Amino acid sequence: MRKKQGAIKARGRPTRDSASLLTRQRIVKAAIEIVDRQGLAALSMRRLGVVLGVDPMAIYYHVPNKATLYDAIVEAVTAEMDLSPAFADGTPLDRLRHMAQAYKNALLAHPNAISVVAARPVRTPASLRPIEKMLALIVPMGFTPQEAIAFVDVCGHFIIGWAITYMHHVQDSEMHQHDAVPLDKLPVEEFPNLHSIFAEAQTADPFAIEFEMGLDALLRGLLSARECTGT
Repeated sequence: MRKKQGAIKARGRPTRDSASLLTRQRIVKAAIEIVDRQGLAALSMRRLGVVLGVDPMAIYYHVPNKATLYDAIVEAVTAEMDLSPAFADGTPLDRLRHMAQAYKNALLAHPNAISVVAARPVRTPASLRPIEKMLALIVPMGFTPQEAIAFVDVCGHFIIGWAITYMHHVQDSEMHQHDAVPLDKLPVEEFPNLHSIFAEAQTADPFAIEFEMGLDALLRGLLSARECTGT
């Protein structure tokens, strides 16, 4: 019995037409665009196939499974970290602030991918390159390699936690109504500080203040464990 032409294809192997169109880079770029626009729940191989205009099975030839796709998203997000200011002249504290700011900026550029960055283990060469650069910054400050990696982890947890809280506030205004405090029901003589805080709320960004205060306290505390020239 003859098989119909084209009825059977090797699983995951792109057709001749799609092979000329698909690359891992294009797949990851499309994946991030889906996550940025529609959220992580919208990401699937089928959806990627529609966006890229190819058979979803062809994607598996470049990205064998969802876990690999998640790792690629982590790589792409962290690759956007601009660590060059951290290696310019300045005190250790200033340089570490630049490092933290670079991570914060990369996360906020892709807020719907923050949960992936937070959850996925960092294990691929591409995702480890930024960490290698951070260690190159921290170790010369007097930390052992083990202490330096702990330094990176502690700072990373703080920044991710802040970013998740901030993005929940921005994206879900119905749940997070910080301006809904009923000041008219709070006597000024009993709540003078709250009245003062919310009177200035129009000219201050509480999340920015919290980030800078928290980061400064964290970095100073970690640096105090070692004698660092210039602090």
